[in-house]
Amino acid sequence: MMLCALALLTLVPVITGDNAGVKVSITQRGLDYAVTNTIKQVLLKMDIPDHFGTIQVLWINFDYSFTGMKIHFDNFKSEQKFVSGTGVSIAVQITNLNVSGYVTLGRNRTFELFVTTLSISATVAVKSDRNGHPILNMNEDNCLPEIGRFKPQIGNRRSINWILRKITSLFNGFVRTHLKNQICNKLQTLLADLNTQLKTLKAKVSEYAEIDYSLRSPVVFDNSIEMGLKGVFYNTQQRVEPPSSPPAFSLASQNTNMFYIAVSAFTINSAFMVLHRTNVFNIRITDDMVPSVSPIRLSTTTFGAFIPQISETHPDLKLELKVETVKEPIIKFEPNHVILQLLSTVTAYDVQSGNTPTQLFVLNLESVASVQVSVEEGDLAFNLTLEKIEGSMNGKPFKVEKTHFLTVIMHNIVFPIIKAHLAKGFQLPGLLGSYIGKVHIVKPQVKVLNDYVLIGTDIEFEENTSS
Repeated sequence: MMLCALALLTLVPVITGDNAGVKVSITQRGLDYAVTNTIKQVLLKMDIPDHFGTIQVLWINFDYSFTGMKIHFDNFKSEQKFVSGTGVSIAVQITNLNVSGYVTLGRNRTFELFVTTLSISATVAVKSDRNGHPILNMNEDNCLPEIGRFKPQIGNRRSINWILRKITSLFNGFVRTHLKNQICNKLQTLLADLNTQLKTLKAKVSEYAEIDYSLRSPVVFDNSIEMGLKGVFYNTQQRVEPPSSPPAFSLASQNTNMFYIAVSAFTINSAFMVLHRTNVFNIRITDDMVPSVSPIRLSTTTFGAFIPQISETHPDLKLELKVETVKEPIIKFEPNHVILQLLSTVTAYDVQSGNTPTQLFVLNLESVASVQVSVEEGDLAFNLTLEKIEGSMNGKPFKVEKTHFLTVIMHNIVFPIIKAHLAKGFQLPGLLGSYIGKVHIVKPQVKVLNDYVLIGTDIEFEENTSS
């Protein structure tokens, strides 16, 4: 599993020196849903080993066994609260906990054992390890399960029921002790696994890039928890830190949905930096890439229509173009508005006069696109629409109209490549999986604010049937 909602809900302030590129907020509704479903699954997935023994009654030895035991319960109630500056307190009450299976005493017989009440009280907090990283902590004093005595409900054969009750009395102590220990052990194991994962939580975006979601600065309030995650993209082959840290930003107070995720422009731009450095946006364009039905061909004559000196100095030559990003594309978030700026060069080569392409001229282009942000199956995705292009050559600007060949190239060839990378999206934190199973978002709402995009959503667990 990559992220367990229970652990994400149980953090206290730990100060680190880094600002967060991504922030996550979980409200009381989210806490209630996540803790309730996680605790239920912890209980249902607990194993009770088969139990064998011999009992002596009136100098006669009886072999007995309890096998195939399963846990069932109803009347489950839980109360979980954020404790400002501390973590989360959890209280669970079950009025009917049943363990059903088979008892062998001469022959198999279905049996039920039930307990009047099971209660669990637990507190999960965060401490810092020796390196200052937050770690989840729940010691024995912070996990207190109480299990009542099981009472047998087995058949109607009164002649042996007194023997079965005696056997059940022996079993009672075993199963109560086993369950009591296993509840806390399961939760502690869960937290120990998460301590490792929260330090190095990553989501791979492509063969070139992955995002680091490691925990930075959690803060618990009275009605929510806000977590700062690193939120930086890195090259999958070589991890290089960005030249600057994320600027501080404040997450607007929200409580309508279960779960809120804020992704800063810094985080998206760190992805562009990785893709730029891996030359993903460098594109070679040849004439055969232009649709055959197009009256416009890749030649100096075409470029001469809006830059006359090109056709004058290099008349009627076939060209090959190389488009390169001068620097990483920059995305900007403004209230209800997202734009992408792309600075690139277009280098033209003569591929007609000789065997070796000869550089003829270089154009500088500044492209601006509007961006639609959406959430697709748990991924944050972007769709681009080219709005305008400004160009220059040798320091002299020229106009690039919508019908110009450069617009056609950028719109039909260059931008689709960028769009393809952005359309893949990247997994949002908290939606990468849990102890219960895959986490689905429900009716996400996207809002663009100053310097970040905010996603508000409810969540739904898909049950993990594996043990």
